Amino acid sequence: MVIRTIANRVGTFEIEGNTISYLQPLSTFNTQEMNQVQKWYKDKMQTLQKSDLYLPARDISFQSGQVCYTFDVTGLQSFNVLKKMYLEDKLPYYLSLIQLAKEKQVQVLWETENLVIDVAEASVKALVIEHQAFTIENEKSRLNAVKELIIISLTNLQQVYGRPKRNDFFEQSEEVIQFAEMIYLRLDSLDHMASFIQSLYDEIEERKQREQEELAQQLANKKRFSIPNLIPFQLLQQKSEKRPELRKDVATSLTKQKSISQKESKMRFLIGTAIILVGALLLNILLTSANKNTESSERRSASRQEETDVEKVYLNGLLGDTEGVMKVLEERDYDRLNKDETKLLHQLWIKHGSYDKYMAKDELAVSYLTEYMTDQDLPEELDRLQVILKVANPHIDFAKGVLAKEWKEVLANRDLVELTEERKTHIITAFLNEKDIDGAKAFVSEKAPKDDGLMNRVLTAEKNQVEMAALEEEKALLQKTIEESEDADKVSAAKQKMGTVKNELDKLKKSSGL
Repeated sequence: MVIRTIANRVGTFEIEGNTISYLQPLSTFNTQEMNQVQKWYKDKMQTLQKSDLYLPARDISFQSGQVCYTFDVTGLQSFNVLKKMYLEDKLPYYLSLIQLAKEKQVQVLWETENLVIDVAEASVKALVIEHQAFTIENEKSRLNAVKELIIISLTNLQQVYGRPKRNDFFEQSEEVIQFAEMIYLRLDSLDHMASFIQSLYDEIEERKQREQEELAQQLANKKRFSIPNLIPFQLLQQKSEKRPELRKDVATSLTKQKSISQKESKMRFLIGTAIILVGALLLNILLTSANKNTESSERRSASRQEETDVEKVYLNGLLGDTEGVMKVLEERDYDRLNKDETKLLHQLWIKHGSYDKYMAKDELAVSYLTEYMTDQDLPEELDRLQVILKVANPHIDFAKGVLAKEWKEVLANRDLVELTEERKTHIITAFLNEKDIDGAKAFVSEKAPKDDGLMNRVLTAEKNQVEMAALEEEKALLQKTIEESEDADKVSAAKQKMGTVKNELDKLKKSSGL
């Protein structure tokens, strides 16, 4: 079976067995001479001989007006295989992906079809690259491309149109969600991303080594092996989460269940450490700010004692006493809190359900709360917020419409809510589900004229709708054959074809974000 996907606007990937082909019209190249295309590609690859980040083409040929790059991927696997792995096993591939993005002298096509993984080397390799005869048109920056590819590898998504929901993740533990938020929302450079992932990876390797040494010692002493508690602290208490659906077969015995528990503990510890670093940064801001004012000796002493007390409260917060941190912040003058303190207090109010306090201090609280509840899939909290407000609110109606997939309700409130990037994405989804392509185009043109991602999604959906209409017509004819034909062979062939048609329809719907 040949799998085809569009890339680089006019190019096409074809995947069949251990061969991946990339085809693009020769008319779109910088030269119309095939010999020159082959030469310039060869020249480019020769400059990259010392790098193992790129897989050279096996052949470059001319087929029906198109240049065809053919790659032999025997022994390599699809990028999407990462979806089946645990987070800690994916880290080396993420580091390889970041290294690929940092090679500024090479432009690669940032599509999952253009990337393969080498399990033996725990690395990522790119197929199609830019050279003198061939231009790649990437719509996103290298940083954003890496972020989206990491999110794709952690979720069941094939494209990232906004912040993913918890139920999109294969591993829905808090550690994985926090890791994704750190990558997607907080880290703003490839270097920072690499440092963060490398620190997690190094710590995991060190802990594995220590565990092996401890096990060897315990076996030597003929003592029963036991796993120490690897979670000395947690910022938030979480219920145990399910492992990825694709890995359910792993937990089939008591021994394997213990192994999974160890992995959860290690990742919880490591990402908890990252959170503490963020907390330490906040604490540093507090102490630095406090020390800026020159004071008398006695006042400095009292101030220092106060700083020490605050420090203890924050440390206790990192150990789980978030109510203590919230109380300290609430006792201070709200208007004199710095940006980080204000943000922390808002988060604690949300965590502890103190929505009324949040709304009393921030006029945009309802907008943020409803978006948070939508993202976390919390319809009951939306009902609770409605009770607190006592009157109808378009943000709540909009959020309920998104969660219930009542797209007419979403569209009815689109002009009444704050238009965040996430809400724009939901509105486009609503238009597409209502099959209103013209409405979607008009919305993007008016409200997000510079967002090429949204417009490309609409144009892709428009193209897909034409294809889906043709497939629906074919599906109806096949169904008629199945129900009315007396020829058993025709019925059998129609049923087999029906499965293919349904799969194609599902793929088109997913690519349209439906």
